[in-house]
Amino acid sequence: MLQLLVNLLLISVVHCGKEGLPVTPVDVEVGRQVVDLRLPLEMHGGGRLMLFVRDLRNLGISGGDVVDQFKTAVPEGSVRAFLTGHNGEQLTLEHTGYSFYRGYKGLVLSEADPSASGWPKLYNQLEIDSKTALTGVRMVWIDRSVLQVWDVYPRL
Repeated sequence: MLQLLVNLLLISVVHCGKEGLPVTPVDVEVGRQVVDLRLPLEMHGGGRLMLFVRDLRNLGISGGDVVDQFKTAVPEGSVRAFLTGHNGEQLTLEHTGYSFYRGYKGLVLSEADPSASGWPKLYNQLEIDSKTALTGVRMVWIDRSVLQVWDVYPRL
């Protein structure tokens, strides 16, 4: 019995994110909301924010061609994000495409003005402005210049 408990403990630790805590999905409401970050987002030159949605019930999607239904329910331009650094510098991310990975349907938010310079940058505040409510969203930050992917860690 003790061996079983030890194995379960080890398996649960392997599936946790940084600092031993799992990445928590968040609900995105209609309108502008602040996502309180535990860890800042770092950009070395070109970033993307991916919003992966697994629960599609509130969008009225069930069976059939899920990809097309998802694109119709959440059209391009319906979600924007704003990152703010310690110095007040802002970066706007626009909904520019879609990504589908392991059962998740995702929105790709890219820089509205990719000509910004002076990297690296650190962003400690994230705001999302959405025209559609999304439930159970997992956020992933991609820094294209260093080819690294990080989970976005909202506070629990």
